Amino acid sequence: MLNFQSLLTFNSAKNKFLSNHPAVQPFIDNLNSRDPEPGQEVAIAVRYPDGTEYKTGVKVTEDDLQLLNLLKELLK
Repeated sequence: MLNFQSLLTFNSAKNKFLSNHPAVQPFIDNLNSRDPEPGQEVAIAVRYPDGTEYKTGVKVTEDDLQLLNLLKELLK
């Protein structure tokens, strides 16, 4: 369980990250304009400076909705 101090630290780090990467906030806002729903597809890719890349994707299920809604609240 998150404690209050962790939440404050997260919020501060999130704000700094969004300040450093201004294109992310509009992306988050677009995602937050709709609720997560079963069948929605989420793709994630990470590319390192050496060219190594990792990709994955999931199709959202009913069981995933609680976590996705919690993440949505944290990123507001």
